[in-house]
Amino acid sequence: MNVLPPPTRVAFLLGEAEAHRALHHPYLKALKEGSLPDAVGALQRFAAEYAVYTKSFQNYLLICMSKLEEQRHRSILLENLCEESGKIDEEELAEIAELGIAPEWVQDVPHPELFSRFREAIGSVDAPETGEVAQVWKELFIAQLTQAGAAEALGALGLGTESIVKFFYRPLMEAIKAHTSVSRRDAVFFELHAELDDEHGELMLQIAEDLIAEDPANFEAMKKGMRKALGLRSLFCDRMLDMEMNR
Repeated sequence: MNVLPPPTRVAFLLGEAEAHRALHHPYLKALKEGSLPDAVGALQRFAAEYAVYTKSFQNYLLICMSKLEEQRHRSILLENLCEESGKIDEEELAEIAELGIAPEWVQDVPHPELFSRFREAIGSVDAPETGEVAQVWKELFIAQLTQAGAAEALGALGLGTESIVKFFYRPLMEAIKAHTSVSRRDAVFFELHAELDDEHGELMLQIAEDLIAEDPANFEAMKKGMRKALGLRSLFCDRMLDMEMNR
């Protein structure tokens, strides 16, 4: 059997992630097309649920960071952690400004606050909020990261989350634009993450390549972590779609 070199192995995993059902889910398609029984209400309920998952993202980063042995690897996640707190460096501010994102929309604004801005704009703040669907997702993801070794945790948060989030957010961005009057500023949470998380994902891929070079067995651990994380995201979409179709 031919053994693929580490960079090709990581690219192979990324290709599998990008083809996963979680990123091509009927729920996302229905939100984008406005084909659910209550298109705007569905987006409001998504916002109420997703807030439960995304507000813990700093915790996910801290858990994964604690698994990494090398300081240069931890520093990459630390940079991500700073940006989650609203601290975006000048180079990235210039990049997003070129895309039409005003720096004052995002600089020094913690990302949970950006999401709260979206929720308020779409009218989700006063919507019934149980958060039960996303609460299960969050708890299972935290348990996965906590119990995982470095390679599996990186597979979950890097390959299974940061590297693919732009594919998850794009149909949501189209849905918000097509079916609501929410401004670009108020929905900037999604656009910002689609851009910045792409860079974060690339940096995490570099860590992944380093870990596989150190120990080829890390490839299987990363694949396991990635598949679990994507499976949880797909399960969230399954339950949200079922909830909308049975309202």
